Amino acid sequence: MKIKYTLFSAAIVIFFALTAFAQTNSKINIKKDDIASVLGKPVFELTVDSLNTKVWIISVQRYKEVMKSSTGKTMSKMKDDKMPMDKSTKESMMSGTHYFIFDVRNITTGKEFADTSAKVAIVSPSKKMVSVSLSPMMNHFGGGVTLNEKGNYLFTINLNIGSGYKTTQFKYKVK
Repeated sequence: MKIKYTLFSAAIVIFFALTAFAQTNSKINIKKDDIASVLGKPVFELTVDSLNTKVWIISVQRYKEVMKSSTGKTMSKMKDDKMPMDKSTKESMMSGTHYFIFDVRNITTGKEFADTSAKVAIVSPSKKMVSVSLSPMMNHFGGGVTLNEKGNYLFTINLNIGSGYKTTQFKYKVK
């Protein structure tokens, strides 16, 4: 009977020791899908040919709350060597009333497109037009936009992919 208890105790100790040693590095890695899980459902999503585009429009206040969360803090610590962000870029992102997030992927490979740039043209309810160049981020394009009128806005996204252009339009209502 003592042998059974000894073997059982040894098995438990080995199990917990292996579990402790099997723990991976606790450093959090932000993946593309993590941003979507933090921001929720996009306001616009479209798949055409091999392009899947998603758009989120969130208030600057909400964006700041996201950046204060653990995921946001991890994102801000990560550096993208290809696209360093200076102070003026950060300030332009926070200008306006909302933050515009544009994510585009190649659905066949699931990867981002190389050598891309994006612009968004916004027509307000009073028919004023503004164009904003979106800054490339680690895994999306983003920029500050001003949506200070209530009503329907028309957004036209112009995506430059290598030598070609793709244009997408959608409407968004500010209440």
